[in-house]
Amino acid sequence: MEPETDYYQIGGFRAHSEEWFQMYDDKPTIDAIMNYEGRELRPGGPGAPIELVLGILHNGASYVLMTSHQMWAFTRKHRLRPPRRPWKVDRFASLSPIYFATKNDLQDKLKTYKVKSQKNKKDKEDNSPANRGFIQLGERGAPGNPRADFENQRVLYRMFMKSATAGALGLINPPWANAVRVISIVVNTWQKDRRRERYDSPFIIDVGWTDVMMPQHVESGQVTETVHIKMKGLALKNEDKDAPFEHGTTNQEGTVDILYSEMRRLFTHDATNVPLVVLVHDEEMVRGVLARSGIDVGSFTPVAALFQRGQPQKLLHRRSSRSPSPRRLNAGPSHSSRDYERRWKHEPRDDVKPFSVKQEGRSSSSVCIKEDGKKLGPSQQNATIPLPAGCIVNVQNMVRTLMRVAQTGPSVQATAQRMNISANPRLPCAGNECHLLLNMWISMIEGRPIDEQWMDRLAHPIQPPSPTTDPVQLRNAGGTAAQEDDWSDDDW
Repeated sequence: MEPETDYYQIGGFRAHSEEWFQMYDDKPTIDAIMNYEGRELRPGGPGAPIELVLGILHNGASYVLMTSHQMWAFTRKHRLRPPRRPWKVDRFASLSPIYFATKNDLQDKLKTYKVKSQKNKKDKEDNSPANRGFIQLGERGAPGNPRADFENQRVLYRMFMKSATAGALGLINPPWANAVRVISIVVNTWQKDRRRERYDSPFIIDVGWTDVMMPQHVESGQVTETVHIKMKGLALKNEDKDAPFEHGTTNQEGTVDILYSEMRRLFTHDATNVPLVVLVHDEEMVRGVLARSGIDVGSFTPVAALFQRGQPQKLLHRRSSRSPSPRRLNAGPSHSSRDYERRWKHEPRDDVKPFSVKQEGRSSSSVCIKEDGKKLGPSQQNATIPLPAGCIVNVQNMVRTLMRVAQTGPSVQATAQRMNISANPRLPCAGNECHLLLNMWISMIEGRPIDEQWMDRLAHPIQPPSPTTDPVQLRNAGGTAAQEDDWSDDDW
């Protein structure tokens, strides 16, 4: 289908749905929506959840929307007048699916958009509990719009899992949806290092990364490789309490030259038509390590750069993430994985979609490296919108945005506890932590929208584990938010 360009607001400040029934009374609207059994609103069939669209503006405010396709079918069914002046697609920084399994689900959501009386106010604005804080930020909102970035990653998940339709979200059906490469990297450094140059010449303790392909990893737990390098001569103060590497054999003789060489080898094995997503926890530290390895991190973008609104583009090619003429290395993959069980039960079935979408064939796995003095091939020259060299995802910032906290602690494990994933911060191992970071990311992007997920996780807090607890245990629960802790350098 062609991408949607018009959207209609359901409930809230100056909603399009106000034209149907009594103003500020959402009950008739909720009843009419939940009683609709057509596939336009229930793509999974009768009894399946209602599927609408969550739109997040550039200032972070959100609204529940219907597509124009849904709106015309709904108003025709209930003999209602179609609303005028829809929202245009470019008003939103993100458009993502939102599901309502019961009438109470929709009622609770629309209740958060109820506005307070503004009779004596000349310039009325959205003062609802859901949006008043974002409206006060102005038109552009917080830098980078982390809420929209969170939702765009939920869209990415549904693209490669084929559980949502790109056109309904205002997007071109991406030709890369069959394969997305994800690398999760953790760099552990000496936490008591307070030097100004700590990011330029850090005291690295160990480094770990996990390389996977989506959707294969979600479906079967398949892992391309997991590597753990411990830097020689930089042991932790309690080395006997280090967590054992659970996914292979640790390289105990790590040096800076070995690390940078391995980084170049890792980023050499990339396919031209397969997007690359790099997960990090301490973004500034990882960017520094990659840059010194010869990786062009300056060309990395947010995930939103993978999505295209407008007319279909030609075949995409990803720019090489390598800097010119780095040395090529070969290494065989190691296979180690753990099964991952999807938590969210109310996603529509993969074989049922609200619109017919033709799936593209699987992308090529060839490697594209641009060497000095070599011209790009014709297919690369003709690609009108190239894929970015890589999309960098700061998982720590995602958790802070989701849980509405300014800090999450210094380690991956401490951040995991904020979202109800149990892990012991006193037993660090970058090789295990990169797996944990990957699972944290999947846990967020496969789940419900950001505000609903926040409430889910707050409803099921966990207690931080004791130092004797087994390290890096993933718990697939719907809750989060460990108790407030003042994480200190002694946690290392």
